[in-house]
Amino acid sequence: MWEHRSVSNKAYAETKVMRPSETYVRLMDVVEEAVSRAQVDEFDHESFLKYIPQRGPWEELPATDSSKADPRTRYIGPARARLLNTNLILGSTWIEAERFKFERRISSVAEFLKQKTIINANMWTPKQLSTTQTLFFCSTGDEERMGGSFLTGDGPGVDHPFLGHKEGEQPEWEPILWGLGHRGVVPDSDPLDQCFYPSLMHRGVSFNNRLGWIRYSPAGFGKDASGYIMTRPGTWIWPAVNGNRESPTAFNLLVNLPDRRLSFGEEGITDVFMTTGKTSLYSLMGMMSSSTVRQMFGAGSEMVPLEFHCVEPGLDEWIASASDEDKYARLFEVCASLGYMLTDPWIGGLGGGAKRRRLLVYPRDQGNLLTCVNASQVADHALKSNYEATVFTKLDQADFMNRVTRRFKAYADLVAASDVAQGSRWISQADFHDGEKKQAGPHVHSILSVRGYDVMSMDEYIQTFNDISAAPDRLMRRCVQSIATNALKTVYPMTDLGETADSAPYSHIFGAKDDNPLVYYTDIRFLVPTSIDKLRHITGSRGADRGRMREAFTSLTNADPMTSLSIQDICLPFLADMGPDSWQNGTGLNENEIIVEVTMAVNPARVWRALLDPTTREVFDLPKGKQGTAANLWGDIFIENDTLHQKMERDGLSHYLRLLKLAYNWSNDETRKNHGLK
Repeated sequence: MWEHRSVSNKAYAETKVMRPSETYVRLMDVVEEAVSRAQVDEFDHESFLKYIPQRGPWEELPATDSSKADPRTRYIGPARARLLNTNLILGSTWIEAERFKFERRISSVAEFLKQKTIINANMWTPKQLSTTQTLFFCSTGDEERMGGSFLTGDGPGVDHPFLGHKEGEQPEWEPILWGLGHRGVVPDSDPLDQCFYPSLMHRGVSFNNRLGWIRYSPAGFGKDASGYIMTRPGTWIWPAVNGNRESPTAFNLLVNLPDRRLSFGEEGITDVFMTTGKTSLYSLMGMMSSSTVRQMFGAGSEMVPLEFHCVEPGLDEWIASASDEDKYARLFEVCASLGYMLTDPWIGGLGGGAKRRRLLVYPRDQGNLLTCVNASQVADHALKSNYEATVFTKLDQADFMNRVTRRFKAYADLVAASDVAQGSRWISQADFHDGEKKQAGPHVHSILSVRGYDVMSMDEYIQTFNDISAAPDRLMRRCVQSIATNALKTVYPMTDLGETADSAPYSHIFGAKDDNPLVYYTDIRFLVPTSIDKLRHITGSRGADRGRMREAFTSLTNADPMTSLSIQDICLPFLADMGPDSWQNGTGLNENEIIVEVTMAVNPARVWRALLDPTTREVFDLPKGKQGTAANLWGDIFIENDTLHQKMERDGLSHYLRLLKLAYNWSNDETRKNHGLK
């Protein structure tokens, strides 16, 4: 069924011909050799400083007790490169063309990756230089935009997003190798249409970011609602990701290097970017069933848990912009997909620490999302490994870590299964009408959060430290009224999110008296592209105290800011875009722009109901003159297909199948009860 053919870059460069006799073993040697070379090179900080304008974070400052004059001793030294983490992007719709129209300074996948490469430089310390790699998994049609598809005999052209270059110049990226992902002899696919996948390294910077992509799927694997569930991934997506040392896949080529610790540092795969679409979900299911891939999902921690990032439109936007059948199909499928991510036992076993993971949902129309997500990842690692990234002193940082850990545990225990907590259920219970008693939904094991961003100017930011002005209150209102609402609309309808006429207009969201709020915990971070010395100077003797903003939060929400709010100012000293003459151009943010990031841990028991409630409001005319529910429209054919159910169980999809049945039966019974249908 499967034909794996790969080629080393050396042979391709000499002959321009792909030879099927080249083996994965040889290929893995080539990858490993190139990567290890990139990682042992000592960081040449002398020549690096010649790249950079002597201003911004890199200015020479008068030495004081708390800061050193030379920027090299403030941030960097003769570091050795190390891969800190690997990001997977499953289903390249996560960064589809529509996504880029909201980005001011990023217009292609290449720029997105370049930015990720550059701003991870924030993690330099005198001893090590941490880098990331990004792997893409895409289905038919996406490869062209990502620059990985050629017909046999063709090479990369001058307009290739990574390897294209003007005459007389070198491309910005250098390939480690060209290889075939898989070429599947599958129904409807053209065996002559071969796709080649570059693994790339960035030129001209002091470290290398390697990446690759894997393309699979037969022609016609479209986005139709009813085909979503009927497609059987066991025969085509899974063989592309579920590999081992004996029969490696294209994915193993990049992750299955012999010494995981050498290759990935301590972390392994720390972030998975996905949508709730089938390419993402089935890819992840295939990875979960591969022991080789599972060991790559690294240790996480309570500060920076293993995170899954989803991008979705708001609930109301789905419902408004789709046909009856399609909109309900998406609601049921998203409910089951999020449920799978939050309750699947395989995913429940990933990561280390307290095995707390986080599923983050972002709004699709979020301006500057790609830039901000990259900056946020840098902030996570900076916080985790280097207290000097914030305005805290070392003592403050220890106290902060303790408080964050305590809070994290407290609100996680409300919802996520652990040694001390059962975890709330995803879909409380439903009657399957099969003679058994009612089925209870599975326990949630991961924290579900939503996240939104905004950008403010340095002047606005500085004002928020002024206790006399109204700036702190204004900013908190903006965080709650605008950024939080925009993020929450992905999982709750807008009718639940508006202001009330009370003195605390958002108390129904953050401070519910019935102990069943929409939001458990809010984390606001200011990501500031400046040097730590300047940031400390701005905050002055007040340190990182945000008392005025805490008071404003209380008056808006009636929530206790000590247990349900965290505010931090984090320095990202290498982030700012320092002009066309500098190596750092292309980071996407200016020196005087501050990113405001608002993350809210939401209540999963309220989310699944918010997804399924719209499906219970209407009754439809079905064929043969009967009346039925949205569940009938979407799932009757699926629910009655016992052969398909048995196949799904054999494929290891029984947990997902049960979630789909729970969603169908809960919605169907609820609608019939509400509307008095037989």
